[in-house]
Amino acid sequence: MGILPVPEIMCNPRRIRVTATRQLNQAWQREVSRTVELREQVRGEARIRQALDSTLGKPALRALEAALAAPDSGWSEVEEGYRYDVEGGYVTYLIDQQALEIVAILEDEVQASGQGSRILEGLINREISAEAEGSYYDDGWGGNTKEVAQEQAKAAAEREIDQIARSEIEEAGTEAEEHSAEEIEAEARTQAEGRLQQLAANRQAVLSQQARQNLDRVGLRCRQAFHQVLATAYRDAILAYARRNGAENIQCNEEGNVVEIEFNLQR
Repeated sequence: MGILPVPEIMCNPRRIRVTATRQLNQAWQREVSRTVELREQVRGEARIRQALDSTLGKPALRALEAALAAPDSGWSEVEEGYRYDVEGGYVTYLIDQQALEIVAILEDEVQASGQGSRILEGLINREISAEAEGSYYDDGWGGNTKEVAQEQAKAAAEREIDQIARSEIEEAGTEAEEHSAEEIEAEARTQAEGRLQQLAANRQAVLSQQARQNLDRVGLRCRQAFHQVLATAYRDAILAYARRNGAENIQCNEEGNVVEIEFNLQR
């Protein structure tokens, strides 16, 4: 029976530490840009005003205002009087002027963007260092000699220094960008506001022209709404007159857009 050879017992590896130092003298440059987008609602209007005091008597005007104020009239009370919205605009009865104002409206949204940019530059001039560790065996087992371990540790330290240098440059650029961001964005915003103002003015002029072209169509809808409430006002004014003057057999029939009122008035 043979005797197996006993393997050699390896010693614990020795360690070697290497410190690498470099004078970092590095210029850096970074281009930074910011874009600002702005939006604005643009409105074009055209309006026409029609006086009513010359065509309606005072009793009819009083009845008209009462009819407009009724909860079921469909008209909303506003500062100037009463308003009714239609497709493409609205109509307002102006109490102080005793007039009807018809307004055609067209709306659109415009948008504009602006861009601000800077080229940021800097110089890093400082000493940086890094440490790395290598291991070897006194007998150089497996090729792990002290010289090899030292070279490996040195290479690792150099790589660490390269990483530190890249981080330093990146950090310097980021810090400069943060300091400049507000100013660059303000430049972009100013540019966007100028463009938006011009676009809004041009678009508003176009919308106003189109609104003038739509004024007849919008006016038709507005007058239809007004004539409905005016008919109610006439009805109420006539019935009030009849009752005030002791009329008999008062009859009021409404069918569609037709109102028939009959009564007997003794002279």
